[in-house]
Amino acid sequence: MPEPYRPKRKGAFLLSDSHRLGQLLRIQCRYCKVARNYLPDDLRHVLGDIEVDDVTDAMRCQKCGQKHTLITEAVFPGAAERQGMTIRKLEKVYYVKRVIWRDEPA
Repeated sequence: MPEPYRPKRKGAFLLSDSHRLGQLLRIQCRYCKVARNYLPDDLRHVLGDIEVDDVTDAMRCQKCGQKHTLITEAVFPGAAERQGMTIRKLEKVYYVKRVIWRDEPA
């Protein structure tokens, strides 16, 4: 089992802190200019309780597939802005178990 994530410095701003403050995370691709809004608690379930700045290191753009073109921004949308925005919510997480067999001579 991998080691649990430890913040790089004391007092780091984690996804749980962002959720507690009621923020949304806007992740934008600089290459294909697509911006998506996420709930920090959903990202915490998938990625663990990591720093907000490290979210882009663990994700890829779903449109172009590039990894190092993402920008993360924590936003406090107003009520009028929040009504018009689309928020991506976590529906389900499933794991695929693959079995690989190898033949050994007797």
